[in-house]
Amino acid sequence: MQILIFNVGSSSIKYSLFQNKKLIISNKYEKLKSKSDYIKSFNKIKESVKKKKVDLIIHRVVHGGEIKKPSRINSKIKNQIKKFSQFAPLHNPKQLLIINLAEKINPKQYAVFDTQFFSKLPKVAKIYPIPKKIAKKYSLQKYGFHGLSHKSVSENLKGKTITCHLGAGISITAIKNKISIDTTMGLTPNEGIIMATRSGNIDSGLVIFLEKKGFNTNKILNTQSGLKAISGFSDFRKIIKNLRKPNNKLAYEILCYQITKQIGAYTAALNGLNNLVFTGPIGENVSKLRKDICSHLEFLKIKLDKNKNLQNKEIISSRTSKVKVYVRKTNEEKIILNEVLKII
Repeated sequence: MQILIFNVGSSSIKYSLFQNKKLIISNKYEKLKSKSDYIKSFNKIKESVKKKKVDLIIHRVVHGGEIKKPSRINSKIKNQIKKFSQFAPLHNPKQLLIINLAEKINPKQYAVFDTQFFSKLPKVAKIYPIPKKIAKKYSLQKYGFHGLSHKSVSENLKGKTITCHLGAGISITAIKNKISIDTTMGLTPNEGIIMATRSGNIDSGLVIFLEKKGFNTNKILNTQSGLKAISGFSDFRKIIKNLRKPNNKLAYEILCYQITKQIGAYTAALNGLNNLVFTGPIGENVSKLRKDICSHLEFLKIKLDKNKNLQNKEIISSRTSKVKVYVRKTNEEKIILNEVLKII
């Protein structure tokens, strides 16, 4: 069976073609800025697989709301993706566009949702303290994101695990016996830790103040805040390259502080910690960040092996460390494929 997987991002399309579980083709189109860019890229993908008999198409979708499992795409699922586009405006509309275009290749399509990994969040973690009628009417609760990534890097780990997905978007998840009990991103991917251009957690009164002053809060908090607002750079590589610049140093220290604080909080929520996992472009490649975070977690008896950390080995904790520390490359496509193969 030939299976085509689309992983559509806010400025990219990654596609992978599998023969059953064997990867045959994988490619990515990046720096896509407009709808026409996405359509052109899709047409190139369509051309590259036209000689293959595609039996099934699977899409990664960022926000599925209350959908708890992989789903055959129909009008109801499309409407759900459209409904939650307001909470994932950089992703869902583009994913829906590719879904509609891909019907021309094969109408048999499935969606796997980033949010489904968090479908078992306890009420204490997912409920916002706002009037119930409003929350129910507009489906306002914590949903969480990067679920496929968090599941990918934790699925063979036992006990109490904290996974840190560190990239342009950042999320941290607490996992107990392979089930997420809390995560930093919420209703939208803007909640939680400071990110490349997203603010993360801020005082709601600040949002009210900015709106009263006539500012476009959506634009400010999603595209002009975060590391970019502190340092002037959204690219973490430019920040870490020159930490002698005061603003770069401050942005770096804020990021380290927030991640460390969250790991501490989730250790309390889990009532202990067995495994700590770093993933994502920053988590996998920036050894200094991992070292600086773990140096503030010595109260958990975490100890890194200096050389293994510098070499980005899979296990970077020392033999005497009470917590195993991992560096793992996420494999969302593997999770997407396996999730759908279970149900067809």
